[in-house]
Amino acid sequence: MRNLLIYGGTFDPIHNGHINTAINVQNYFNFDRFIFLPCKIPVLKNKAIATAAQRIDMINLALLQQDKDKHFALDLSEINRDSPSYMVDSLQNFRDELGDKIAITLLMGADTFNQLPHWHAWHRLLTLANILVIKRPGFNEAQTPSLENLLDKHETEDKNALCQQAQGVIYRYDAGSFNFSSSWIRKQFAEGKTPQGYLPEPVLQYIKQNNLYFKLY
Repeated sequence: MRNLLIYGGTFDPIHNGHINTAINVQNYFNFDRFIFLPCKIPVLKNKAIATAAQRIDMINLALLQQDKDKHFALDLSEINRDSPSYMVDSLQNFRDELGDKIAITLLMGADTFNQLPHWHAWHRLLTLANILVIKRPGFNEAQTPSLENLLDKHETEDKNALCQQAQGVIYRYDAGSFNFSSSWIRKQFAEGKTPQGYLPEPVLQYIKQNNLYFKLY
């Protein structure tokens, strides 16, 4: 393996925006391995509604629907950790396991990138990995001087850099417009609606069978 992409998140639930983003990213970059990394204890978001086991089940159901050549995989290292899900710790663990030469890229939406200065030890992220920023409707990157400075120093327009350089570069990419979120989907269920077309069908059926998200408010 020469390179790896990490897609972290709560995935409560995983939905077609997550999956289609992943497919479009893989079609464009073709990473050797594409890891979905669900967190156990969200640090900057509300506590997950579904249990860790339920979120893992839903991710597995979604990934079973995908082509093998996309190289999607599920990693449970954050779920199995007792401490909060600090990405810098996860990246350090991947580095310790894989060494310094493997190109590691962290995928995040533009909305998440805007929150980066609130992350634990965020200045260390680019010493451990690259960052792929996915454009999101209604969000503009680098709304603070610290992020503008980060982009000035690290942004590249060379798509191949993410697969070839071990760490230290930022690339912005439009993976498609998927203007809905897990929180919106949860709200639909809580209001008695079925968000048909927004979830992989096996995930939708799992939510119904386990009566998830129907009594949130």
